[in-house]
Amino acid sequence: MNEQKFVETETDVCLTHTDVDGYFASALVAEVTKKCKVIPQDPSNPFPKIKAKRKKIIITDISITEKTYGSLGNLEAEEIIWIDHHRPFVDISSLAFPGNVQVIVDPSSPSATLLVQKYFALNDEKSNKIVEIATKSDRWQIDNEVQQWMDIVTAWNYYALDPNVLVNSVLNLEITEYSGVLEKYRKEKESAKQFLKNNSFTKDVKGHLISFGLFLPILNSSESADFLGKIYNSEVQIVIREGTGWVSFRRAKNSTVNLITIAKLWNGGGHEYASGATLNTTVTTANFKAIAEEMAQKIAQVL
Repeated sequence: MNEQKFVETETDVCLTHTDVDGYFASALVAEVTKKCKVIPQDPSNPFPKIKAKRKKIIITDISITEKTYGSLGNLEAEEIIWIDHHRPFVDISSLAFPGNVQVIVDPSSPSATLLVQKYFALNDEKSNKIVEIATKSDRWQIDNEVQQWMDIVTAWNYYALDPNVLVNSVLNLEITEYSGVLEKYRKEKESAKQFLKNNSFTKDVKGHLISFGLFLPILNSSESADFLGKIYNSEVQIVIREGTGWVSFRRAKNSTVNLITIAKLWNGGGHEYASGATLNTTVTTANFKAIAEEMAQKIAQVL
């Protein structure tokens, strides 16, 4: 998924984040365009080289960061539409977007899927339901239905299954046929939670209790942070994906810590309550504690 390959297509392309909001946003794009190639995109990576011949490239739920903005030249299409609800790394009025790029960014929107719905003026019952699930997921308002979709999306990414098949399932709001995938994923997830628990600790940083954890790719970052928050009752949760160095920042509902400020220490971004960045280093069980301690020292400078 993170390999930067060259993609050439005769159809529209939807580049999207690898979470529920991203896939659900791309499902609405697929509904409108009727035929598009969905390409999952890790927001911590530059854009891959994509050539959509005489077609559109629609970017959903991918924040405008130095890496994504800096690699916009990798995307070739008649029109590029960038729809996102994360706070950009700088004021977008200071950025020089090419003439074929249309940018719709609204950090106040609870989900990118909602922005896609508004952009394409969709208001049918199915679209409203898709927006409801995506928004609940991104706002971490978890019920049984949302949890099921979160599990299937994470499993889909982990097992590298066809994203276009998943998007079709979203459009049908039907995942019962993937019960076998879910069962396999959930068994492995329990082992991954134990790994996370064994590779985690808390630290008081300027009066804020922060929990740090190392998580396996089979868990998504939000779920990992939520797991640590429940174990330690921490104000801020910082989880690092093993190997990649991708780090996710989350905070408790009653916290006022601005996680954008923290994420910017590593050239990241996102929301005040949920942000992400990459450490540009390989993180393993051997060096995790030392790296986390260094992060705590750096964070102390902005709290």
